[in-house]
Amino acid sequence: MIWLLPSAIALLMKVFLFFYSDVHKKKYFFTFLVLTFTLNLLELLGFFSLAQNSTALKLYYFTAVFTFFYLAVVCSDISQSCQWLKSDFLLVAVSILAVTIFLTSYMVVDFKPLPNGSITKVAGEYYFIFQIYAISILLLALNVLIRRLVTRCDYQLRVQCLIALLAFTPFILVILSLMFVMQLGYQINMVGFLSLATSFMLLMFISLSDKHKLFTMMSFVPFSRERQYRLKLLKLMRQFDGPIVGQHINIKAILKEVEGVVIDHTNHYFPTQKEVAKMLTISESSLSRKVDRQTKEPQDED
Repeated sequence: MIWLLPSAIALLMKVFLFFYSDVHKKKYFFTFLVLTFTLNLLELLGFFSLAQNSTALKLYYFTAVFTFFYLAVVCSDISQSCQWLKSDFLLVAVSILAVTIFLTSYMVVDFKPLPNGSITKVAGEYYFIFQIYAISILLLALNVLIRRLVTRCDYQLRVQCLIALLAFTPFILVILSLMFVMQLGYQINMVGFLSLATSFMLLMFISLSDKHKLFTMMSFVPFSRERQYRLKLLKLMRQFDGPIVGQHINIKAILKEVEGVVIDHTNHYFPTQKEVAKMLTISESSLSRKVDRQTKEPQDED
């Protein structure tokens, strides 16, 4: 029953998130978490005879309809755009689709067992409606994040959208892999790996509200401002190992360079010199002198 393992790990990751600090205060994220947890639980139960019936499978698709919808809503919340996604009208429309799947056989007719011990659907005549809905919602969620990323807005907001898009990567890769394998004719259920990818996405999404974690994640993004800052500091920090191995260093020059890197980086995050000085706990006049010294020193070297 090795196919149980991805679903079980994903379920444990979601349980962990339920106890994550203020997760209950994040209305849309918490709803999305509950829905993905329910999906994960249903797919895990699908490996046991107790849940191997058409009702359980229809309940899975019923939950999936709302899960896709709240994924788009969470992305709207992250990007602070497309607030119309939170309208009651859309929620009613989504509810109608979910109820139709659960109470009729238009989209899911029955179930059939798979070689790995789980079950899959027997598609109905109108199953394509669910497929179109799922793909449309995914594209909408991605579009919401991409549009905010490329527009001129708050830097912190654009960083959040970038990390959210990166969180989507494993999810999209698993979906494409699943489609490719199914096209080859293999009848296997890879939803456990999809649950793992979703759990990774949830972990990334919940970290967006923590500026320190956001900075840490951005420091791994190639060519990002945060990565350049981290690499500059690491390069300077290595020089402090000099005396230990018998090398002479100019400690004042290194500290001055560290100071310059920190000031330069902080300037990118705050619009006024007053705010920068406040964050560095120095006076504005002192900050001005340090900035002037930084701009003059390269000219003196020439």
